[in-house]
Amino acid sequence: MKNSFERKAGSRLLLYVVLLVVTLGVMFSLKRCQQFEIPAAEPGGTDTLRVAIQYAPGSFYMQGDTLGGVDYDAVRALGLPYRLYPITNPAEGLAGLNEGRYDLVIADMPLTADSAAEYLFTAPVYVDRQVLVQRVDSGKQPQVRSVIDLKDKTVCVAENSPMAARLKNLADEIGAPIMIDERPITSEKLLIELSHGHNDVDYAVVNESVARELAADYPNLDFSVPVSLSQFQPWILRKGSEALRDSLNARLR
Repeated sequence: MKNSFERKAGSRLLLYVVLLVVTLGVMFSLKRCQQFEIPAAEPGGTDTLRVAIQYAPGSFYMQGDTLGGVDYDAVRALGLPYRLYPITNPAEGLAGLNEGRYDLVIADMPLTADSAAEYLFTAPVYVDRQVLVQRVDSGKQPQVRSVIDLKDKTVCVAENSPMAARLKNLADEIGAPIMIDERPITSEKLLIELSHGHNDVDYAVVNESVARELAADYPNLDFSVPVSLSQFQPWILRKGSEALRDSLNARLR
């Protein structure tokens, strides 16, 4: 009787072991099927996405000890391992992208024919446009009510931003000079100086998303005059990173 009991107990133990192995195998297979594999950005690379992300209100910011923003939330929602490298302007990120230090750049750089010739772009994450920001007195109309009114005026932009190129094109379009003053500060800092009337900043061009985020804190700023049409705001990759772009697009969709 004892041998029979031991044989039955041993059989049950073996069955439990087999079931456990099968269960673990199924769970592992399901996990593999659900995982989204991101290809290495370049030979010898890793699966950790190196992301250069521009600091900007609404897009990527720090409030206390907490990070937030539309682009930051989108990166987190990808469900992929990543490392963030904060930058202050698009040129800084593009330089790192060209040198292979970053795999992806998230910055104020809209998709245009010129930029598409140099870089790859993901699917649009959101739509934005460039606007003129100026001070207004309570109850009064802004001094500049159309881009034509910018004739002979000085407009400040963040250094190395695509806003300078847009203003140059705008000057050609209206057939009148527009003086461009590039400042080595962020768009946020530029609007704060504009609001307080510091450092001879009377007009500035930034993305509408940035102006809207600051509007509540600086009600004397008007951003009702668009400087560009609505533009897609995608993320930027090096040429030759088609597999990485397609992987990101699948996640963004």
